[in-house]
Amino acid sequence: MKYYWIAAQIKENGKNYAYALRVSTSDNLISKLSRESIVAANICESKKQAAEIVTAWNEGYKANGSYMFADPAF
Repeated sequence: MKYYWIAAQIKENGKNYAYALRVSTSDNLISKLSRESIVAANICESKKQAAEIVTAWNEGYKANGSYMFADPAF
């Protein structure tokens, strides 16, 4: 079975974060991506590629002050 990675962006309450998830060719993508707060999802050929995208997105969120987990309460 072949696997791919998805880099996904989440936006909740005006805050953002990105994460990667592994999917197989037999996965139901609608089910995997059924979160209402997903604003973008890019398919990647490797875990490394997904991690690079997620890291870039999260660094951008931190730089512009919209990163969800920047609050000390986390």
